[in-house]
Amino acid sequence: MLLDEEALHATLDRFGPLADTIQQNPRATIEPRTSTADENEKRAMEVLTRVSLGGAGGLQLERTLGEGGMGIVRLATQVALGRKVAVKSLKEEARTQRMTLKLLREAWITGTLEHPNVVPVYDLGVDEHGGPRLVLKRIEGVEWAALIGDERRVGERFGGRALLEWNLSIFEQIAQAVHFAHSRGIVHRDLKPENVMIGSFGEVYVLDWGIAVSLIDDGSGRLPLAADAREMAGTPAYMAPEMLGAGPPLSERTDVYLLGALLYEILCGHPPHEGPTLMALLRSIALSKPAFPDLAPAELVRICQRALDADPDARFENAEQLRLAVHGYLQHRGSMQLASDATQRLDELRVELERPAETIDRDTLYNLFGAARFGFQQALRTWRENELASAGLREATLLLVEHELDDDDARAAAALLAELDRPPADLVARVTEAKKRHELERAKLARAAQDFLPEVGRRTRTVLALGLGAVWSTVPLVSSVVSDHPTIQRWVYWSLAFLVILGGIGFWARDTLTKTAFNRRMSRTVLLLFIAQLVFAAGATLLDFEIVQFQVALLFLWFVMAANVAVMLESRIAPAAGGFLVAFLVAAWQPRAVHLAMSLANVVLTVNLVRVWNPEDNSLAEETQRRIEEFAARLRDRHKRRSERRGERR
Repeated sequence: MLLDEEALHATLDRFGPLADTIQQNPRATIEPRTSTADENEKRAMEVLTRVSLGGAGGLQLERTLGEGGMGIVRLATQVALGRKVAVKSLKEEARTQRMTLKLLREAWITGTLEHPNVVPVYDLGVDEHGGPRLVLKRIEGVEWAALIGDERRVGERFGGRALLEWNLSIFEQIAQAVHFAHSRGIVHRDLKPENVMIGSFGEVYVLDWGIAVSLIDDGSGRLPLAADAREMAGTPAYMAPEMLGAGPPLSERTDVYLLGALLYEILCGHPPHEGPTLMALLRSIALSKPAFPDLAPAELVRICQRALDADPDARFENAEQLRLAVHGYLQHRGSMQLASDATQRLDELRVELERPAETIDRDTLYNLFGAARFGFQQALRTWRENELASAGLREATLLLVEHELDDDDARAAAALLAELDRPPADLVARVTEAKKRHELERAKLARAAQDFLPEVGRRTRTVLALGLGAVWSTVPLVSSVVSDHPTIQRWVYWSLAFLVILGGIGFWARDTLTKTAFNRRMSRTVLLLFIAQLVFAAGATLLDFEIVQFQVALLFLWFVMAANVAVMLESRIAPAAGGFLVAFLVAAWQPRAVHLAMSLANVVLTVNLVRVWNPEDNSLAEETQRRIEEFAARLRDRHKRRSERRGERR
């Protein structure tokens, strides 16, 4: 529950003489200000009278290791065991009942928490002044606060690990100690880098449990209860909103918040709460909306934001959940790095696609896409929940789908879209429509290509060429032998007879001769030849042409028809057209040789057709492939022109 302005001012008024101190040093711990002892506290103090003087097993005090405002820590030798220990006691000016109780509580709490990340308590006794003397394991190390932002020093002392990774490993051990404390019903409520000691070999110890509270009332009165802790205590720079003394009671989630504050300092280099005035600092604590640097890892930012939520119910349920989230990030760092590198390729892909359509290099485009896709896929193989990789892979694929649609390559667009889970419905519809249109065009062009393939029906055409060619080659010679006076009318009869024969052949081979446009056109050309010959014979009769003149002119008609077929349908029968032209010139020069010229020209035609349409000749397969490639080129040109028009419109 957030504090309003009135509550903040009321909190500010309670500080009194502490206000200036807090403003000058928000990282200092605020102690509970209770000055009188209640019945539980008096009972707790009686324990001290039952501790015998020198009960620590015989200590030889040596030099001072450190001292704070109220306590002093000395190096000592524990004679019985011959080991070095740390002895914590009160300064002379701090030997009050309140400070005595505080040190006793620290001893009781720390002694209860037997955990690798909590300093072991060896004994609790009294000193020569009757005050408490706490015997602890001696720790040789430095405060985490001195290392948390010093990458060089961390590297020198603990190896070449990255500073972030090292700090997070420290954080995990702190969270484990806090979670263990929670399992014993203890809330630390003063977690900060200054209260964490790093040993010479990397040991991590959570210190200063002096203002800890208990979630469990064991009836001993030794520890203050969290439910009764309604006054402000802790370190303002790290405080949770409820630690201001209003709102929900303290709980395990209060320490979760403090752990989040430690994580924030790891990421940002300073505590979450700062301000030029004390009121600004209080507002920062109450609102709990600290800003994060742009370069902070997004996953860690999300974890930290949840831990620092002003509402305790919105935070992680316990310290272990928070630790596992951070541990997951450490495991996923490799995946995140792969995704980050792939994102750079995605940025380059976007830049390439923003260029004018006609200047985009397809190889460059797909190299960038391939690199981005591979990186995102590898990141997802390492960590399937990597949202950055999932989003990046999806965006890269959608960009290429859009590009292929603009480039009118529906098949490529469909193949790319098939790689996506839950593709956008509108894009699916566009790709489906483009694919159908593309398939219709390909089918249309394929049918067109098939229509003009000379290979289809060539066996039938070869048989017809042999049969009809033999007749055409012999008829002129036979007519000159059997009749001394050939007439044009006979050519009319022969033409009619050939038309009837062609009709019968057409009916017999109708499936083959009508299967392709090539065969249909070739059949119509032959039919047209005999119709033209019939009409020409009729016209020549009406004009009283001489038979020789008619026959010579007929050779020229055959040449024109053959040349037309060579130009329009089958270029390889050009020799036959040449044969008719030569026969025409010879007959025009020597009219008496016209029958021989006709026969020889038809022989040339027959041989030419049989060679061209020979079923065993593989050259037709090559011709087929050439035709297919021509149509494919036409299809590509059509797509290219469409893309250019789209580029102009853009």
